[in-house]
Amino acid sequence: MFFHNGVCTLYNNPTSQQSSPEDILQLPPRGSHPVLIARSLLLLGNYLQGIVLPDGRSSPKPGSKYHNIMCHAVETAIKLVTKNEDLVNSVEGIECIMLEAAYQNYAGNLHQAWMAVRRATTTSQVLGLHRCVSSPSLKFLEPQTRTYFNAEMTCFRLVQMDAYLGLVLGLPRSSLQAHGNLEDLQKFQPVDRIDRIHCLVADRILRRKGDDLSETQELDLLLEKAASDMPSQWWLMPDLSPGSCTESELARDTNRLMTQFSQYHLLIRLHLPYLMRSSFGGYGDYSKMTAVNASRETLSRYLAFRVNNPAHFYCRGTDFLCFIAATVLCLAHIECCRCRQTQPSGQNAFSLLVHTRSSDIGLVEKITEIIQSIAQDFDEDVIASQILCVLNQLLKIVGKVANGVSYGVEAGDGVGEGLAYHGEETDGGEGLQLQIPHFGTIEFLRHGIQRSGPVTTVSQNPTLSTGEGLDFLNVNGSSMAPVPGIDGEWDMQGIDLALFEGLFGESSVLDATGTLSWM
Repeated sequence: MFFHNGVCTLYNNPTSQQSSPEDILQLPPRGSHPVLIARSLLLLGNYLQGIVLPDGRSSPKPGSKYHNIMCHAVETAIKLVTKNEDLVNSVEGIECIMLEAAYQNYAGNLHQAWMAVRRATTTSQVLGLHRCVSSPSLKFLEPQTRTYFNAEMTCFRLVQMDAYLGLVLGLPRSSLQAHGNLEDLQKFQPVDRIDRIHCLVADRILRRKGDDLSETQELDLLLEKAASDMPSQWWLMPDLSPGSCTESELARDTNRLMTQFSQYHLLIRLHLPYLMRSSFGGYGDYSKMTAVNASRETLSRYLAFRVNNPAHFYCRGTDFLCFIAATVLCLAHIECCRCRQTQPSGQNAFSLLVHTRSSDIGLVEKITEIIQSIAQDFDEDVIASQILCVLNQLLKIVGKVANGVSYGVEAGDGVGEGLAYHGEETDGGEGLQLQIPHFGTIEFLRHGIQRSGPVTTVSQNPTLSTGEGLDFLNVNGSSMAPVPGIDGEWDMQGIDLALFEGLFGESSVLDATGTLSWM
């Protein structure tokens, strides 16, 4: 409850975080506007997402009483109110759509969350909130809402969610901007300023064209400065274990952890284009190690968060951040082993990973155990199953490459339905093939083994790692179009594309034949 009040609040009301759930969830009087009733239902659904039963179990398992109440309350509010443009043209209506977006985000439905944020953004602009001014002409349904409403905070929350979801999904930002420049941000306290700097950096990463080294360096310095403005011990992992602190302290530390997630994810995405590229020292090596270290920090915090948080249905967005970080760390160790095989006397950035391999891979293995428990708790949860498919296959390759097996990588046509993650051994167990929905296939081939089946004709990007190692090639991919109305088909679409496009180049395009190429 405290966490949601902190994340979703649109008001300058110092007493809002002291209200009890009983007070917050009171239904408005009979005959009230549908938006006010929907707000109570959406709050109920949001709170049920994170509820933990007295025995420590996470309660909203599919088919359980709490899960059914949660889903029915939220689905009814969305169907009858938040998607009805004639009902939500008020400040309280915007709040309802944002609660819908928060619910979808925490459930891992990132595309639905992104679309809800777009609806909230459109509504806010129609009402004139993009000016970040609480105009007397604004429509309110309750007098107390007008008393505490903060237009600037509302715009910031919308921009913040839009930037985060756009970055993870690889989708464009809306036209809504949070007012102010870097100089204006100095009026905020450091803990508020860093959130706004994260929005600015995310926006510029999304708008980045190609590999602009000067912009990468500028944004890197911005993140460094934002981090240094916080006390050093603020960056330690908070203790989220039960009984370690009060509820308000737990909410504060959870918010701190989420800001840390944001900082490290931005560093990964900022330096991702340089991860697998040949470099000869200088900024290229700096980018590689920054992405690797940020991935390690992300996974350590994910481990602390999930071990101490039995409500596995909650904050599923962290699962996607974990997936990206684990993939980056595995690829870095594969490249580290390859470099040692092909350049035994040479030194490069990945050489530094030799002595962290065991602990890094142990960390990824522990992460897969946690995600496996989530999949089992929720009857083969789609999100968890898809992430496990990729990470388990990558761990197999890391093990083989570490034992001296030399691999190359080819990317080509999708197989099967092209709508689910799939991994299988090929060439009698010597090779591995990963099918990524709406992307195509990535096949790891052991050198010296004849590839079974037709070979896709591809052209190589000379700026990427070449030779005996990871030869990242053009992809003849499957359609990127989503399948509407089928829950689960959207879950990982976009996250994988954003990740692989970041690795293989920012200028990826689909040509008329459906081929995804990096130029």
